Amino acid sequence: MSDRKAKLKAKLDTARSYLLAVAAQVTDDRALAATENPEWNVHDILAHLAVAERGLQATVQRFLAGDPLPEGFSLDVWNRRQVAKHKDRPVAELLESLRASRQDTLALLDSLSEEQLDVSGTHPAGFQTTVAGIFRVMAIHERDHGREIAAALGLAVEPPSV
Repeated sequence: MSDRKAKLKAKLDTARSYLLAVAAQVTDDRALAATENPEWNVHDILAHLAVAERGLQATVQRFLAGDPLPEGFSLDVWNRRQVAKHKDRPVAELLESLRASRQDTLALLDSLSEEQLDVSGTHPAGFQTTVAGIFRVMAIHERDHGREIAAALGLAVEPPSV
């Protein structure tokens, strides 16, 4: 594994460890706690995270294929739809989805060449980045939502630097 891939993997591992430490405190009753996002509770954020990584894996594939972001795509609409689809899934299932998607993410990262890590495209949020940047975004995304869950639960779990 190249040094760059090892650094990306370390960022993913650090963010995931933090998220799982926070998520371990989520019981069924605490899953309904309000968050700083007025539209989502803790369960909704976990549902979002359970599907977001799959979406970012698809983004990597889209970059590699040279395909543009679909015309009229709205990340907010996509996120709302995905969370609604998973509204009734138990927290344990959401965490299992996170585990499965991470295995696939790491396999994807391992399969990429150094040149492929530099392929660029438009992130679903509308900014330009590279394939390597998508993996960094995955880590930052998990850390930030982990911090949001920790705050909602009143936990003093300090987020890592990723």
